[in-house]
Amino acid sequence: MSRTSRRVRLAASLALTLSACGGAGTGTMAFSHQFADNQAEAFNAVMERLPAPQAASRPENATGSHLAVVTTHEAPRQVVAIDLDSGQTRWSFALDAQTRPEILGDVVLSSERHRVVAIDLATGRQRWELALPDLAYVGADRDGDTIYLSFTVGALGGARRDGHLVAVDAQSGGERWRHEIEGVFGQPAAAGGMVLVPYERQNISVLDEVTGYELARLRSTDDVVAWIHHDPTGIYYGHRGLYRLSHDSVHGSRDRAMHIEPPIPSVPPLHEGEAERPVDLEDDGFLPKPGTRTARGRIRLYYAPELAGDGEEIGILGDSYYFVYYRYVFSMNADGSLRWARILEQDVIGAQVIEGGLLTVGEQGQMRVLGQNNGQDAWTGGSAMQLSSVALDAAGFSASPTDAAPRPLREVLNEVALDPDNRLVAARAYAVRLLAALPEPEITRDLLDLYQQRSMPRALRDAIATTLRTRTSGSEHLVNALSRRYDFIEGTEGPPLELIVPSLIEMRATQAVPGLVQQMNDHETSPSALVLVVRAVAELGDASVLPALQHFLVLYRADSSFAEHGEALSWAAQGIFRLGGPEGRQLLSALAADTRTVAPLTAAINGFYENETREAAQLAQREADDAARAADEAARQATAALPTRLTQDQINQTFAEHTEPLRACVAAEVQRNPLLGQVRLVFILTSDGHASEIGVAPSTPELVECMTGQVAAIQFPQFRQRRQRGSFTVALRGGQPVAATSQSALEQRLAPDAPWWTWWNRRAEAGVVTTVAAAEGVTLAWWDRLNMAGKRTFGVGGVDVHAFKRNAP
Repeated sequence: MSRTSRRVRLAASLALTLSACGGAGTGTMAFSHQFADNQAEAFNAVMERLPAPQAASRPENATGSHLAVVTTHEAPRQVVAIDLDSGQTRWSFALDAQTRPEILGDVVLSSERHRVVAIDLATGRQRWELALPDLAYVGADRDGDTIYLSFTVGALGGARRDGHLVAVDAQSGGERWRHEIEGVFGQPAAAGGMVLVPYERQNISVLDEVTGYELARLRSTDDVVAWIHHDPTGIYYGHRGLYRLSHDSVHGSRDRAMHIEPPIPSVPPLHEGEAERPVDLEDDGFLPKPGTRTARGRIRLYYAPELAGDGEEIGILGDSYYFVYYRYVFSMNADGSLRWARILEQDVIGAQVIEGGLLTVGEQGQMRVLGQNNGQDAWTGGSAMQLSSVALDAAGFSASPTDAAPRPLREVLNEVALDPDNRLVAARAYAVRLLAALPEPEITRDLLDLYQQRSMPRALRDAIATTLRTRTSGSEHLVNALSRRYDFIEGTEGPPLELIVPSLIEMRATQAVPGLVQQMNDHETSPSALVLVVRAVAELGDASVLPALQHFLVLYRADSSFAEHGEALSWAAQGIFRLGGPEGRQLLSALAADTRTVAPLTAAINGFYENETREAAQLAQREADDAARAADEAARQATAALPTRLTQDQINQTFAEHTEPLRACVAAEVQRNPLLGQVRLVFILTSDGHASEIGVAPSTPELVECMTGQVAAIQFPQFRQRRQRGSFTVALRGGQPVAATSQSALEQRLAPDAPWWTWWNRRAEAGVVTTVAAAEGVTLAWWDRLNMAGKRTFGVGGVDVHAFKRNAP
């Protein structure tokens, strides 16, 4: 554990203090590196102590009144409490407030440079003060009669990282306990006799109110914990995402916790190379909330949680989010779509989502409730005071929203984009993005008009150019703009081709080609714009633009002004190369061979041919690779479909299909050995279906040579196993067939000493059924009967053939 000192109030017993030195759980000293996090038993005990969620229908302060507590801007600076219902000032307290006021029950907290001051909410008098350590005060929360304050340094980096957490008596300011660590603390949240403290932007430690000992710790495994706050509907924490503390939070992961991703807008960058800046969902709990006029705190996304369903999900009041950027307010639906927009007369220093809309406070004291559905004033109030910051406690505040329709988005967004306040260029660029997302074709003309405003900042012009290229409708307005020409005498300006042409290319607006050709031939077209125009002609045009491109290329191909920057000539050549066929390519080859042609054009033409050759080779290679992959896949699938090994039935069937090649070998051996009883084959089969290492019995040289060659030539079915052993046996013995009555006449016509294969073939041709074994008829040849279990015998022309089923070892 880092440098830590704690002072525990005397009410905690010594025995409890000693027992606190153990592991995780009740009575454990806080912020130890050995403390076990995300422990279900300890965390479930914490959840049981939290109060039941309830609707936020009334203010939380001790007076029960709707209040705004503000800090003033002009000297002498003050903290002022305003009753929103009556509009009256309740009290004022002289204080050079450096942090935003916090309404905590019956006190208001704010800080000067060297102290935190507690002001009695009812009287406006100082109740107590607490000297600031050499750290920044980042905020407090209250539960019962205890206030918890966090101080920290190093939240934004640096060599020093220290944090203090102090528990004090809400009435006297007397210290109850304190923790000091080498790390950073955020503003705490308190409820159920506990305080929940974010620290190191990854953890939430739960401490007991009385002892200050750590009860449980939640560690986020895949997100940042930048803030935490207590609301009547629950405890919420997160960074960009919104989590509600629940039993599932103990897992520490985004996917398993109760969690939603609000539609957080990103403000476009003001300078090239900058990244977009996401808007803050909540104030960063590790940084002070300024009580003076600063840019920080003027840009926020406001929302209010509400009870939803059975409590197993996070509800958002009115399904509404409000993006406030100084004087601009954008209302969004839960899916991020824009509902309405509003420009206010004053910068908003603070706001609160209430039932029916958004309560805003301006820096000149103006207060408004903007209706949830239309953004129109549902209530106005306030007074003419110069304000710096505000704390609001206005749940349940009554306003009277109108049924008026919201102003058309196109109209308001155009006004925001044209607003001359150059402090707000980023938000104006955001409005341009929203404007470009609207479907009406006229929006394209609006963007074109905005771009041509002389007072438009460069950053905003860039934003317009970027968003215009996202448009899919309204190309006719861009085409019409191409007809304008620069005329010094008439005082007319040419069209902004740098804006128009890329958008026409993105829209594939082929109807713009005639106007583009005219601009290509206009000597007033600037060199930078000319590159875009010629490219558009080459990309959008068909064969009808060839004469114009050829004329342009021949006219300027030796012009020294294109010697260093020949992009326009290159695009013209590319169009001819693509559209011109053999004649066009012949022209290009001639120009490339001409020594007067500027070097960039020559290099571009040669590059076209090289690229074509290279692309053809690459295409051929891709096709060959695809074919090889297809063949490999087909082979893989074919292999996968093969059996692991061949069965004896499959081996027997293969021999049955190759009787003829074996016939001569057997017949010749019978001639040499009339008493031959059987021929037995043993062999090794490889996975490709070929036999090797063939053994023959009897092993007379003639039979071995004949059978080995014939068996080796047989193609057996393929299988997956690398090798397997196989065998096959044909048994022969003399004897006369026992004929059935219906076939005796035919059998009598067969010579008794006919070979077995002749006997079978002739019987098969005649469809004869012969019964031998046990005087039973047989319709199958021996090679077709090998799959029958045991020994089968049948007579064939005076020879009984015994086929035995043999399983390969």
